[in-house]
Amino acid sequence: MESLPSIPEDVASLPWISHGISGATFAVSESVLVKKPLPGDTCKEQLDIERRIYERLGPHPYITKFLCAHKDTIVLERLKYPLRKRLHDLRKHNQLPRDQDVVRWALQITQAIQHIHSRGVMQVDIGAHNVLLDQYETAKLSDFAGSSLDKSRPTVAPSAHSEHPNMPHTKPSIQSELFALGSMLYEIETTTKPYPDKNDEELEELFKADNYPDTSKLILGKVIMNCWMAQYKDANEAVVDIQHIQNRLNNTIPNVSYKERDL
Repeated sequence: MESLPSIPEDVASLPWISHGISGATFAVSESVLVKKPLPGDTCKEQLDIERRIYERLGPHPYITKFLCAHKDTIVLERLKYPLRKRLHDLRKHNQLPRDQDVVRWALQITQAIQHIHSRGVMQVDIGAHNVLLDQYETAKLSDFAGSSLDKSRPTVAPSAHSEHPNMPHTKPSIQSELFALGSMLYEIETTTKPYPDKNDEELEELFKADNYPDTSKLILGKVIMNCWMAQYKDANEAVVDIQHIQNRLNNTIPNVSYKERDL
C-alpha cells in the first residue's frame, strides 16, 4: 500500500467509482478510495456507523482496510472488484470456480465474519456483492454502512435469497448471519443464488419449510446446509469445518484449471 495521498476538499471532483444505497466512492489513487455519504441524514448516519465499525474492528487480513476518516467521508483501500463480478464472469463462460478457490474464499470470508461477530458487529447484508477481491484474489469483507453495532437496529437488509423468515434482519443474530453465509457459499460454488428463479414470496415459503437446493454434490455442501439449518452455534464452527475440507483438498487434488459447467 502506497502512502496516503492528499484528499481534495471536494471529493466529488475525484474520478467516480460506484455508488450504493448510502454512499458513493471516488478514486484517490490506484490503491485508495474515499466514500462519501449521499444526501440525507440517514445516509450520513449509515456512514457514521460504518466508520465506527471499522474503527472497532481494527486491521484484519480478510476485511477491507480502513485508512482514516476525513471530514464526513471514510478513506479505504481500493480493491479490484466484487466477488459477485468474478462469479458472473465465470458463469458467462459456462465455468465454475476451482475447488481450491471456492474453499479458500469460503475460509477467508468465514474468518472475517467470525472476527466481526467477536467485536459486536453484525453485517446483516451478507452476500457476494459485499466481498471484494484484491490483486491476488484474496477475498475481503466490505461495506458496513447501516450494519448493526452492539445490537443496534440495522438500516440495511439482506437479499430474500439470504434471509430465513424466522430469522428477520430487523433482529440480527449469529444464526441469521450464518444463514446468509450459507447462501453466499452456495453462490460462490455454483455462481448462482439459491433458487435464482424464485420471487421473494416463493423464497419465503420454501425457506419457512426448510426446503433448500440440493447441496449433496458440492464440496461445501455440508457447511452450507449446516448454515441454513442453524446447526452452528457460531462462525468458528464453520471455520473449523472449512479448514478440514481445505486440508483434505490440498492432500488429494492437484492444481487444475477451471471446471466446465455441466450443461
